[in-house]
Amino acid sequence: MRPVVLRLLLVVVIVLSGCAHLYKTQIHDVVYLSDSQFAQIPDGDVRVNSASGKPYVITQQHFQNLLAVRNKIVPVQGQYMQIALVDSDFHTLLLLSHDGKSYVAMSFDFLNIFGADEESLAAAMSHQYAHIAAGDNADVQDGREVKYFVTKEIVSTGVSLFATAAGGYGAGAAIDEAKRVQDKGIEDQVNPLGMKWLIDASYSPCGFLKIQYVMDKNSAVSSALTYLYTHPGIDDRVKLANQYLKENKLECNNLTPDPSAGIVGKSGRLSQQ
Repeated sequence: MRPVVLRLLLVVVIVLSGCAHLYKTQIHDVVYLSDSQFAQIPDGDVRVNSASGKPYVITQQHFQNLLAVRNKIVPVQGQYMQIALVDSDFHTLLLLSHDGKSYVAMSFDFLNIFGADEESLAAAMSHQYAHIAAGDNADVQDGREVKYFVTKEIVSTGVSLFATAAGGYGAGAAIDEAKRVQDKGIEDQVNPLGMKWLIDASYSPCGFLKIQYVMDKNSAVSSALTYLYTHPGIDDRVKLANQYLKENKLECNNLTPDPSAGIVGKSGRLSQQ
């Protein structure tokens, strides 16, 4: 009986290793912005094509702010920051790999909320860029997620089959805790680096407080807004920001990206032609 169960478990492992990337299937489309597109200052809205060929329009202000952050944040290994935009209801900020390059990516929704505020974009993007500099790029992150996802399913399923359901649950919880500890260790390494780049580029860290403001303002709204919660550690970055502001006797004004917006809705995605 056990050999049959083990064979079935092996099949489950193979299936799960493919499902571990399921979260990226929720990205409907990607716009990879090129060096040539950032080589000119736009005199109007910018028309771009996605990887699937769909045309999109980025407002002039949003594009100029992306360009400014890209030019001001310290380059990694002498290269400019590569930027992508994703059409996704789930993601806020993430890293992508494309044609051998690492991209800092943000959702269209995120750009619509924060794109008019260069400070907020700089805060978010500098942190993601620091992940790349620390060697924690998209490929490394994907490999880590696959490892934990598959290990958890193997161990918890195996313990449940050969011991008890409660034992399987406990084993899964222990692996989740191990992942949380490792993720926090990575964030603890990356947070100060991203903050340093932000300050060195003459930005204040108020952008982190603005992002937190939107998250707190929408904490009771439906799961349609969970895209604002998909990157861990904002609280730690806010603590670093507040520490810097206190030490330098600075304050943040107008923490709302758009004071007239109130509760953020899901409307207003980057327009498609």
